[in-house]
Amino acid sequence: MFQMTHPYLDIQTFVNMSYILSRQLLQGGAGPCRSKGEWAVPGSGKSHSRYMPGLDGLRALALIGVMAYHWGFGFASGGFLGVSLFFVLSGYLITDILTSQWHHHRRIDLKDFWVRRFRRLLPAIMIMLLLIVAWVTLFDRERLPNLRGDVLGAITYISNWQFIFEQQSYFESFGPPSPLGHFWSLAVEEQFYLLWPLIMLAGLKLFPRRGQLFAFIAAGALLSAAVMGVLYQPGTDPSRVYYGTDTRAFGLLIGAGLAIVWPSWKLPVSASPAVRRTLNLIGMLALLVVLLMMWKVDRYDPFLYRGGMFLFSIAAAVLVAVLAHPATGLSRLFSGKPLLWLGVRSYGIYLWHYPVLILFSPSSGVSGLSMPQIVLQVAASIVLAALSWKYVEQPIRRGGFRKLRERLSSLRKRPASISVKGWIVSFSSLILIGIFCTGMMSSVSDAKTAGDIAAMLHIPGPDLDQNGTDPTGAGAPEETITQLPAKETITEPDKAGKDPADPPAPLEGSGQTDGKPTPEPTTPAKSADPGDEAQSHTNSSLKDHRGVQDQGDDMPPSAGKDAAVKEGSETGGKQSDAPPSPSGNTAKDSSGSKPAGQEKPSESDSGSNGISKQPASPKPGTQTKEPISGAAVSAIGDSVMLGVSPYLEKAIPGIHVDAVIGRQMRQARDLLPGLQANNRIQGGTVIIGLGTNGAFAQKDLDSLLKSLEPAQRILLVNTRVPREWEQNVNEMLAAAADRYPNVKLIDWYSASKGHPEYFRSDGVHLEPEGAAAYTSMLLEALK
Repeated sequence: MFQMTHPYLDIQTFVNMSYILSRQLLQGGAGPCRSKGEWAVPGSGKSHSRYMPGLDGLRALALIGVMAYHWGFGFASGGFLGVSLFFVLSGYLITDILTSQWHHHRRIDLKDFWVRRFRRLLPAIMIMLLLIVAWVTLFDRERLPNLRGDVLGAITYISNWQFIFEQQSYFESFGPPSPLGHFWSLAVEEQFYLLWPLIMLAGLKLFPRRGQLFAFIAAGALLSAAVMGVLYQPGTDPSRVYYGTDTRAFGLLIGAGLAIVWPSWKLPVSASPAVRRTLNLIGMLALLVVLLMMWKVDRYDPFLYRGGMFLFSIAAAVLVAVLAHPATGLSRLFSGKPLLWLGVRSYGIYLWHYPVLILFSPSSGVSGLSMPQIVLQVAASIVLAALSWKYVEQPIRRGGFRKLRERLSSLRKRPASISVKGWIVSFSSLILIGIFCTGMMSSVSDAKTAGDIAAMLHIPGPDLDQNGTDPTGAGAPEETITQLPAKETITEPDKAGKDPADPPAPLEGSGQTDGKPTPEPTTPAKSADPGDEAQSHTNSSLKDHRGVQDQGDDMPPSAGKDAAVKEGSETGGKQSDAPPSPSGNTAKDSSGSKPAGQEKPSESDSGSNGISKQPASPKPGTQTKEPISGAAVSAIGDSVMLGVSPYLEKAIPGIHVDAVIGRQMRQARDLLPGLQANNRIQGGTVIIGLGTNGAFAQKDLDSLLKSLEPAQRILLVNTRVPREWEQNVNEMLAAAADRYPNVKLIDWYSASKGHPEYFRSDGVHLEPEGAAAYTSMLLEALK
């Protein structure tokens, strides 16, 4: 889309030209500029910083882009770049304040600066957190264990690093995301507010000339952009470089560099017609670049992380420079009342829009929202922000704390002077604080096991079975892996249509079956529709430590329809995203079959995690097909494969299924030593069903396939997931099927097209009919 033959050379040239142009414009109409670029001697003692309404209009544009992106509007595929716009604005305004103080007072009042920032930011955050935690405590308690850690990260402004260390994705999150997932950007800005005044204080003393300081800041911006380019790996989730303070600092630094060469207190109210025309033309070109990238850029485009986001920040800085000048027509355009009103309240609207979106959307995410619902959510976000602005932010900025202290002091002398309104507000505040404390503490008191506490604190730990051992075998030496039996005992259905036994559901808190059948209840459950009972288990979903829901099935119907097997097929389909990744652990083997004559397990038997464990019996009068032997067939997958595993185990006795909630492609290679130790690779068939939880690097896929070269054949199952990475994943799988002779693509994307009845409400996990179709497709490929 944008071509850069020598990215850093072009950017450096652009920076140098911008600096020269700014000096000429300042000298031509913005007041005197010292010939050698030194900082001026102390003047009258007054700060000459001024209000720039055009920048509030630009804030509104950035906010609209971010909100449109979060609500999944097609015209804002790059709306997340609005955050980069915020960064450039913050870098410019903060540095402009600091340089103004230094220019006029020859000092920077650090205490005053930090107090003003906290008074501006913290009150609105605290009120929002109180209300969000209270709401979740009263109406959505399942989120509490996860929300507690996010609240602590939000208050301490470390959310971005918290998400990095917990490997929470901004782009590839599947399942219920955190209502505080947007705090990563606020954390980056607050870290900048804490550190930048100290760096500027040192820089102003070390570099007496503005040109030197500008070069120092520009070097830091280039270094940050270079770190982003180095750390980014094409084809993988870019959340690490998207969240990191180190990799996002260039936006703030570009704005800071602009404040050095284009200080607001040197910009004149009027300018010559030639200067106005030049500025307006440059501003329109910069605005065009900004809008084009917010419209067209894709989050997975490598260009974005290897110069594209840097280029966007440069364009944003040019636009800021034009809008900061009071003589430009573009500045007056962005100072219109609607944009100005939104821009002034943009901080509060940004705070509120994401929790409103997350807490009041269906489990399927924004794709399940109708337009009236979106309008109501947007309106609610704006109303909440407006109330916060009027009753919290503005009063505190105007000395609210001092007035509150004076009021409390007067009440101690005259307690009876409290009005009815005051009593109501005080009583409501105490109730709200009490609910907040209850919610935060109940996260600890509700934890019954060490695993619960580890999950609450986001500490990875093993799942323990009733004997206190790890049922998954993770971390165990290879020689301790249970050897698979050489023979499988197959029980044929009896004349009444009964099925052979299937592995029982996993124990709660465990992801592994023990191979023992579950006795049949004396009175079988009755249902007019075989899917009704399966649906009843949807509400008993498996939750991982991030609250991700994986819905399973209980009673699969007869064989599904429209299964397809294709090699190297093209796939497509992009849809909206929703942001934190699921995880879990389940490995299963169907080798433990039931001897003939043993009781049939209950048809309603399923694990507490909602994953189906009892495929349905064939309809009376139908002929049962001879099952395929699975002695040399293994399957590696994620939660979709986990839901299908009982069907595979029934249709392919002896198959080994290792399916884990939240598994990524890069984790699959770690399973191969265990499979090799059990003679499951050499001359066998390996089914790989991964990609539900996000994109992966080409090198990870190639590494896995090369390690599986001894296998006779590898079946790569592509994915249908209503997320942005769907097309990326499916294209990489199709290309791999063309490159490797022993790899065949199983086209689940095409097989499931036009079959909404296959899927649960999330559009990914399968209903019984979909699980049967998935199994039938694999059986066709194995013939």
